[in-house]
Amino acid sequence: MLTHGVRRLPDGRIRVRLAAREHELLRSLPAQLRPVLAGEQQVGDSAQRLFPPAYDDLADETEYRELVGDDLTQERLAALDHLSRSVAAGGTRRLVWTVDLDAEGAAAWLSAVNDARLILGCTLGITQESVWESAPDPDNPTSVVIFWLGWLQEELVAALMRTLPDS
Repeated sequence: MLTHGVRRLPDGRIRVRLAAREHELLRSLPAQLRPVLAGEQQVGDSAQRLFPPAYDDLADETEYRELVGDDLTQERLAALDHLSRSVAAGGTRRLVWTVDLDAEGAAAWLSAVNDARLILGCTLGITQESVWESAPDPDNPTSVVIFWLGWLQEELVAALMRTLPDS
């Protein structure tokens, strides 16, 4: 039985089980991320990190942004909305919060968690993934959150990649 973490259920859903304080952290993310994703607030080079150029040529890049720029933003905001709804829909029992996600929900979580890591990394000026070799800086709460979000992201990917036995 999974007491903490992420696993794939026999029916293909993804079960997420977290401590109450981890659940509270997830509940707080959408309100913090929404203004940055919507372009209402700038955090470091977050716009560049979230929406890197697709083309080297300025004219091509401008045309691309005119065609898909709003769609990219709306997709990220939709993923954040899905995270928010599913975090609110889960349940707590014996200090462990649990929610089951379908494949679409798990993909939305991956997107929102990745965006959160990118934005938080911008607040710390992180430019490389390997800033912490094996653990976060215990004196920096933001680094602890980024490290934990990385763990959650890895758990989600691993659960999604697990093949189910043939029925």
